[in-house]
Amino acid sequence: MFRELYTCIAAILLFTACSGAATSVPIEAPPQLTTAPAAARPEAASPSACPIARSLDAKAIEQEAVCLLAQYVQIDTTNPPGNELVAAQFLRGLLEREGLTATLVESAPGRANLIARLSLDSAPKPAIALAHHMDVVPAVATAWSVPPFAAEQRDGMLWGRGALDDKAGGVLSLLTLLMAKRLGVVLPYDVVFLALADEEAGGGAGARYLTAQKPELLRDIAFVLNEGGGIVELPDGHALYQVEVAQKAPLWLRLLARGPAGHGSAPSPNTATARLVRALTRLADHDFPVQVLPEVQELYARKAASLPEALREGARDLRTALKKAPFREAFLRDAHHAALVRNTLAISMLHGSDKENVIPGEASAVLDMRLLPGQDADKVRAEVIALIADPNIEVETLLSWTAHSTTRDTPLFHAIEAQAAARDPGAPVLANVLGGFTDCNAFRAHGIACYGFMPMRLAPDAFVGIHGNDERIRTAVLGEAVITWLELLRSLPPSAATERR
Repeated sequence: MFRELYTCIAAILLFTACSGAATSVPIEAPPQLTTAPAAARPEAASPSACPIARSLDAKAIEQEAVCLLAQYVQIDTTNPPGNELVAAQFLRGLLEREGLTATLVESAPGRANLIARLSLDSAPKPAIALAHHMDVVPAVATAWSVPPFAAEQRDGMLWGRGALDDKAGGVLSLLTLLMAKRLGVVLPYDVVFLALADEEAGGGAGARYLTAQKPELLRDIAFVLNEGGGIVELPDGHALYQVEVAQKAPLWLRLLARGPAGHGSAPSPNTATARLVRALTRLADHDFPVQVLPEVQELYARKAASLPEALREGARDLRTALKKAPFREAFLRDAHHAALVRNTLAISMLHGSDKENVIPGEASAVLDMRLLPGQDADKVRAEVIALIADPNIEVETLLSWTAHSTTRDTPLFHAIEAQAAARDPGAPVLANVLGGFTDCNAFRAHGIACYGFMPMRLAPDAFVGIHGNDERIRTAVLGEAVITWLELLRSLPPSAATERR
């Protein structure tokens, strides 16, 4: 059971991936927009076709959520190119049907973000934002059991790219807002619905665009709830709550090697491909030093009882245990554990010749590096260049920013703890450190507290399709998740709305 538990924890860490010192690829107009199927366009997938829940009945909310999620999944927002404008128009139509004004912010041709605000009190208040991203990663249709954008339903599951990452989160956010309005629920703060573009590529056309170019739209947001955590139903019937508070920062580097081009029958040791392979070998063999952050120390101490027996005792004092060779070897053998205590480097893209017998004059590779919070990206880049040890290889930074975190000592985090204690007595609430990245870091860099927590109750095997094949979600969790979220928002004390961290 412990192995399955950790598998599910690792999967949530990927549920998933800043002004400050951010560098990213310039936003350009996509060469060609993906056309959504006719049935998925807002004018065809009319919201009037969906049932409308009028009370906090989980089944009624589920029926509306499933209908909306199916329409949303059918809108192809594969990034690149994104095509979030179509999705944003669809969401705006749903909001406007209920009397809410939604502001659409285009960041580039075909790229858009959407923001809407619910205020049921005449007194001006800060807000809490429910955020999700509209874009999805590519899906290879031939590798799926169903068409990835058909939103097929079978055996209590809705299948499709984005069903979990992150369009279910969008539907939950939308219905939480709409149910509060329909029922006239006065909350301690206003609620903002935030639909974002480009998260899967770093947020340059989405969250980072808004924080840099449209900060006035975010001025009085006190907290953001986003993807990155949730409620795991363990095999023994217990629950585990995970709230993301910190994450590693991406450092994406492109290596470009140059050398003599020629015929494949007469290679030299200085070809671009040979230089690149030697450099990549040195990088792949390099181990970055171990560093245990306070957040990671606390995380492992709190979840020690759920780990395999060989790691349980050492996890309670991870920093000390990692100094001992046997424990260190066992701990670092698991890639998910290792990723939280050191910088990582993955060779993700390679390109050389387009012809079998042609030696190219250039060869390239992309490194997907993830840096622990507090790391200096310039120093790590310099370390990579030193390891490459070849002046004929250029190193270009594609994406980089500084990692930020949110303290767990806030009324919102404490409200999640209180809700967990009431609904699942004894369930641990873990302050998670994410091995990937989400839009939370952009908001944190802007001075807004952000937590990764969407209250869907999912089994350990529910996350296998994220960024993979046959992504799907159990539809029965949707109605209860909306009720859980609304109860959480109602439980916050009024003072929570004035806090900014």
